[in-house]
Amino acid sequence: MKIEQNLVNTLEEIKDPGELMAELFRLFGNRAAIGTSGQWTGVALIDMVIRTGISKPNVFTVDTLRLFPETYDLMRELERKYTIKIKKAVPNFETVSKMVRDHGEMIFFNSKVKQEYCCKIRKVDPNNRILDTLDVWITGLRADQSNSRSQNKRLDIIQHKQQDGVVRPLLKVTPLIKWTEEKVKDYTRTYHVPVHKLLEIERDG
Repeated sequence: MKIEQNLVNTLEEIKDPGELMAELFRLFGNRAAIGTSGQWTGVALIDMVIRTGISKPNVFTVDTLRLFPETYDLMRELERKYTIKIKKAVPNFETVSKMVRDHGEMIFFNSKVKQEYCCKIRKVDPNNRILDTLDVWITGLRADQSNSRSQNKRLDIIQHKQQDGVVRPLLKVTPLIKWTEEKVKDYTRTYHVPVHKLLEIERDG
């Protein structure tokens, strides 16, 4: 299946977010994946696609090796509830060790430049290594999160540069781009979706 505009035009006809993801998994199998950090939208996406009959969707998270304990707890809870295995994209151990030796453990407090450097090593590079294995990247971004995210399209062909330097098209999909945070929270309440303990108080309080 080619990543091209004709495919996007066809997929645009599928309005239901769960059915959209289901079709993507039917077309691309494990070359499609949901990426989640454990925020509202990411966990809702997992529940939605499983309700369509896709029992083992490909799901991944970026593990910076500095996540809250509650984040690891959530990933385990999602795995148990939905009988799935969430892939963990981790940074290169030697690269992280060198960064910590050179700049200290709390490098991200030092300057904007060092914060971006740390983010690249712990988040961006592991995420890109996962994308090297995919044709479809399903994300939990929403337009109401920021001005920059409001510019995201529901279906967008982006050019992904692989580690080997090859540039190829990748379909980036944001099924809930137009949903509000409150609508996503309502969904997680209605369907009893596991949510991050640090967010649960906000949702149910």
